Amino acid sequence: MAKRPTPKKKRAKRATRLQHSAYVTDEVKRLRDRQNSPYGVTAEPKKKASKAIRKIKA
Repeated sequence: MAKRPTPKKKRAKRATRLQHSAYVTDEVKRLRDRQNSPYGVTAEPKKKASKAIRKIKA
């Protein structure tokens, strides 16, 4: 007969919520910093018709 595994402690719901809220806080800060950065401007979509027309005219 095989040995039974040792019972693991049940993780509290509160611990999971705390971990998630900490992650969300960090993520919001990261996104806000990126948004305020001079290098954080949104890139122009690569498959844009007007961009293709500009290349043809040039």
